[in-house]
This record gives sequence, C-alpha cells and structure tokens, in this order.
Amino acid sequence: MIFSLPFPPLSLLLSLLLSISVCPIFSAQAKAETEPHMDSILVRAGQLKLDEERTWEVLLHYTKTYGGGYKSRIDDGKFFLAPNGRTDKKAELEATVKSFFKTAKDGEHTACRFPARYEWLKEKLWIDPAQLPAFTCSEKDKIFKEVGAKSAVLVFPVGHINSPASMFGHTLLRIDGSSQSNLVSYAANYAAITTDSNGLVYAWKGLFGLYQGFYSINPYYLKVKEYNDLEHRDMWEYRLKLSEDEVRRMLNHIWELQNIHSPYYFFDENCSYNLLFLIESARPELHLTDRAGIFVLPTNTINIAMEKGLLESARYRPSQGTRIRKILSLLDRADQQLAFNMAMGTKTPEVLRGVDRADVIKIKVLDLAAEFVQFRLSREEIDKTAYSGLYLKILAERSRLGAAPDDLYKLREPSTPETGHRTTRVSVGGGIRKGEPYGEVRLQPEFHALLDPDQGYLRGAQIKFLDTALKYNFSTDKLQLRYLHVIDIFSIAPRDVFFKPKSWKVNAGLEREAMASGEDHLIGRLNTGGGYAYDSPFNGIMYLFGEVDINGGGGIRAGVTVGPGISIGDVEQLTDWWKLHLSARGFIYKVGDDRHSLKFSLGQNFRLSRNNSINIECSQEFVNSHSIPEASIFWNHYF
Repeated sequence: MIFSLPFPPLSLLLSLLLSISVCPIFSAQAKAETEPHMDSILVRAGQLKLDEERTWEVLLHYTKTYGGGYKSRIDDGKFFLAPNGRTDKKAELEATVKSFFKTAKDGEHTACRFPARYEWLKEKLWIDPAQLPAFTCSEKDKIFKEVGAKSAVLVFPVGHINSPASMFGHTLLRIDGSSQSNLVSYAANYAAITTDSNGLVYAWKGLFGLYQGFYSINPYYLKVKEYNDLEHRDMWEYRLKLSEDEVRRMLNHIWELQNIHSPYYFFDENCSYNLLFLIESARPELHLTDRAGIFVLPTNTINIAMEKGLLESARYRPSQGTRIRKILSLLDRADQQLAFNMAMGTKTPEVLRGVDRADVIKIKVLDLAAEFVQFRLSREEIDKTAYSGLYLKILAERSRLGAAPDDLYKLREPSTPETGHRTTRVSVGGGIRKGEPYGEVRLQPEFHALLDPDQGYLRGAQIKFLDTALKYNFSTDKLQLRYLHVIDIFSIAPRDVFFKPKSWKVNAGLEREAMASGEDHLIGRLNTGGGYAYDSPFNGIMYLFGEVDINGGGGIRAGVTVGPGISIGDVEQLTDWWKLHLSARGFIYKVGDDRHSLKFSLGQNFRLSRNNSINIECSQEFVNSHSIPEASIFWNHYF
C-alpha cells in the first residue's frame, strides 16, 4: 500500500534550507575574493607608477600645462571614468582598473569600451581575465574582424581651393587588412563639424576653438569619394613602418575615440596634431606630439613622421577632377564643348561620325564625356537611370574606336607634400619708398602666400594668419608697424568648360597706407571681393576681381570710408625656381573720404632651396595727385 505524505520529506527541507543560507555566503565569498585581488592590482599600479608612463599619457592625450601639471586635450566627459580624470592621471588610472572588476554596464564592459587601456594595463599589472566579471565585446570584435588590421597608411588629401576649412589640406589614417583593394579598408579621421563658408567666420571660430572636432572610423571608399571625387582633391598615401601588433594597438585606441569630441583649433589641436596621438598609441616612445611645436598643420605631420623614419615612399592618387582636366588640356575649345554637350545629353555620341577628326581626337572626346558623366553621378546631379542611358551610349560609340595609346593620359606627378617649404616664414630685407630707404622684418606664422613657391602646395591658394611686418625708416629714424594681417585668404580657382568655380578673397587687419595727403597712416582694413580666374597661356592663372575696401583710422576725412574697386592679376610659375605675380588695383573712396588710388605691382620669387627664397618687389601707386614708387628685396627663410 502506498501512502501520500502531507509534507515534503525531511531531506528535501534540509536541502532547501541549505541552499537559502549557502548562496549569500558564496556571493559574499566571491566579492571578498575579488576585492583583495583588485586592491593588490591597485597597489602594484602605484608601485610601478604607471600613471607617469608615456603610454598612459598618450592613451589619455595628456600634455603638460604651464603650471606643471597635466591636462587631457580631450574635454568630452564620456572619455573619462574618474570625475577629475581630465586633470588627474593617477585618479583616472585607478578608476579604470576598478571598472575592470565591475559587471558590464548597459551591456558594455570597460574592456570593450577602452580596449587600448585594457590591453596595456592587463599586460603591465598581470591581470587575470578569469578573475574579472564575464564579458563579451561582440560589436568591437565584429568590426575588428571586418577591418582585419595588418598595416596602416597616412593619407594626405591636398587642399580644397574653394573651402577655407580645407585649404590647409587634411590628414587621416587608413587601416589595411589582407584584401588587395584598399578601398575596402577603414579610415580613422578627426575633423571639425562646420558648415561655415565665410572666411572671416571660419577663421574666428577656428582660431578660438569654437568648433567641435570628432573622431570617426568609416570605410575608406567613402573618404575617397568625398575628397578624391566630390572635392577634386588629389591624395597622397604614405605607408607607415609599423608592425601588425602596433597597428592593432592603434586600432584599439581609434575604437576608444569614436564619437568623442574635443575643441578644434586651426593651428594646434586640429586633424594633424590629433593624428600624431593615434600614431603614438602604436609606438608611444616616438614622442611625436612633443615635436609638434606651437603650430601643427597637415604637412607638419608628414614632416614629423618622415623625420622619424616612419614613412615609406608616397603613392599618388589623382582625383577625378585632375583626370578630367588632363584630357581637357589635350583638346581645343570646340572639342571640349562637344564632350561637355555629350555628357549633358544635349548631343549624341553618334555626332562624331560626321565630324572630320582623327580617331585619337574622337577617343579623347568620348573618354572626357564618359569621365564627366561619372562625375555628375558621384555629385548626384543625375539619377542612376539617366546616368546609365548616357554612359552606355558613350561607351558603345567609344568601343568602335579601339584601345587608346597607353600613355595618352599619362599624368605628370606633382611635387610631394614633404618637398614644399615649411609653413612659418621670416623675411629680412629692405627697400626704398618715396625716395626714403628702409629696413623691414616680416613674420608669416602660417601658412602659404600667393608668391611663395608652389612645390608641394595648392596652386592659386593663399592663406595667412597674423602676417606681420615691422619697418625701420632710415631717413626719419622711426620704427613702425607696416602691417598686421589677422587673416589673409586669396583663392583663385581657374574656370573651364566643365568646372566653373568662383574665386574670392578676404583680408582683415592693420595696414600702413598712403592717404589723400600722400602721407602714410596706419589704418584698420577689411577688404573682400570675388570674381573669376582662368588658366593663362603659360600655365599660370589670370584673375579679375570686384572688391570692397573698408578703411578706418587717421588720415581719413570722416574716420571711416568705404570704396569699391577692381583688381586684375596674373600669377605665373615660370620655372621650378622662378615665380611672379603681376597685378593692378584701383579704388575710389567717396563715402567718408575723397580719395582714389591706382597701384601697379610686380612681385617675383626666386627659389634657392626648399626653405629659402628671394623676393624682389616693385610697385607704382597713384593716390589723388601723389606718385608713390617703391622697390624692395627680401630674403625668406621657412621653418
């Protein structure tokens, strides 16, 4: 007979009681075991003084302050685990170690969020991952598997003539995997978020860190499309001499910086300076940021890495715009227009069959039309349906003519960026103005003047900040400020059948100018204007601008005056060592003054070496009834 019991067996009750009492004991025991381990790790970190090591400074972007302490160049609170982590290296290190022993927050453990910190501290402090809370880094591991980091490349897109934000050029890093095509690689980038196109606004915000710079990692083909195709910017690629392990360390740090922001400054905390931190994260003992100096520009990054022996030879990637202009240069105006009409769909490719042209000319016309149709698609000027119709018709006609000669469109590779002059210039010289001799010292802190040698720089671009000249008049025994240009941008972009950019300029600061009396006075000036530029027959650039000149200060009848004006000029790089700028400017000031001026100028630059040149300048100015001749000679040294 089987009896049913009204209560559970005694053994079962005992088991339940034991489980209830033992679980908290086990939990407390696990915590007790973890804390001593963490405490011993922290003690070891203090004994080793890891917070003083170069690697920790690089990973947190710490630099010395004038007060003798340290402060991170990053101000985004998301980047720090200690409340005072931006200024306290030791507190941030301790907070980071402690976070390793905490359960993942919102599904992301610190080791996944900051893999470069984790890997370095794990190695230095002999941290046993088995004694940490269990975690998985699924998102990071997936991306890293896609990247497959094997090597790294420093990429330099040259300046963009019509954008003040891009005249300096840019630098980014490409992380290559095992694929033979680097277009499927990933690119690490730091850039300011800005939509300002006004040169003055951009300069003001950029000088005082009013833009936020963000780190990002994206497929490289998107950057090629952005710079190479959409903005007509040639690109230079320098493979870095880093091991596979060093590249992985760099990638770990890039991951940490994703969507982290910091103030963006023109001259120091910009894309180039922050890129040095990324390279240093692979090999901290390089001390690249220590070599950066007060100003850091994209070409400086190349020079610093080159001096450290980090770069292989440059590889040139011409833009689509460069390829189009090459074919343009091989055709006369009528054939250029015919190719343009085909690309716009107003002429059919078959029209060439009735044209008396050599086959090689027809090939050029059709290839030019095909390139421009592709360009229109990349800029989303036409949809894919319209593109397919145009492109296939051009290709069908092109196939009838056979292959083109191999060297038909061979591009002459320009000078590499590192062959250009350094970006700070000091000039010493003198001259005669109105019959009075003078000596003068000029300092151009950054970057490139229109008369400076073109090697390694963007043709037709001038961008200078705080350009200053002090003049000593030997006749009057006086030292005077000749000028102080806070900002001076001159962008002359040649137009052609296919591309029609506008040229523009802006200059703001102080300048000593001849007034209605014929005497020189120091005035405040804001000069701006715009117009058109075209290629000259000698491979230079000719321009015509309409301008507005606003003056304020002594020698002006009402204290302030506004004058419309016009300027015309021609900039020619005649040889590798000889460059000239011929110009004429005229203004009429009737509002607030009674003055008119006309000035003819000829400036010549003779390149002696990469960082030395001679300027010879002469001018003849007419202000009302006064004639003001001037001639000068200067030695320029770039550093």
